Amino acid sequence: MKTLFAAAAVMLVAITPLAACAETKRPAGEASRPVASSEIAAVRVYADWCPNCRALDPKLDAVATSGDWDGVSFVRIDYTKRDKEAVFAEADRLGVGQAIRTHFAGGIKTGQLLLVDVQSQAVIDLVTHKETEAGIADRIRAAQTGS
Repeated sequence: MKTLFAAAAVMLVAITPLAACAETKRPAGEASRPVASSEIAAVRVYADWCPNCRALDPKLDAVATSGDWDGVSFVRIDYTKRDKEAVFAEADRLGVGQAIRTHFAGGIKTGQLLLVDVQSQAVIDLVTHKETEAGIADRIRAAQTGS
C-alpha cells in the first residue's frame, strides 16, 4: 500500500508542471481596460469548453501580436460559466456593452470575433473560427478603413 501511495505522489509531482504549461496567456496587446481610445474593438466572447474558441484563439493571438494595430483593442470576455449577465457587465466595463447586448440579445455564442465600432457601438463584422490568420488580419484592417 505504501508503494501505491508513493507512486501516486511521484505522478502528482510529475504532472504539476504540465498543468502550469497549459495555462492560457493573453497576448501582450490584449486589452483588459476600457477601449474608449480605440476606434475598433476586436471582441471575443470565449469559454474554456468551446471547441470553436480553441480553434480561433491561437489564430487571433498570432494576429494580435503580429503587427501594429493602432486604434484596435483586442478584448476577451469570459463565458466559461455561462453567465450572460457577467458577460454584459464586463462588456459595459470595457466600453462595448451596447454592441454586445444588441448582438447577443437572442443568446450568447462563443467562438466568434466581433469587430465593433467603439463610437457607434455597431458590430461591423463577425469573424468565425474558420477564418485564417491572414483573413482575420484583412478583416480587421477593412474594419479600420471602413471598407
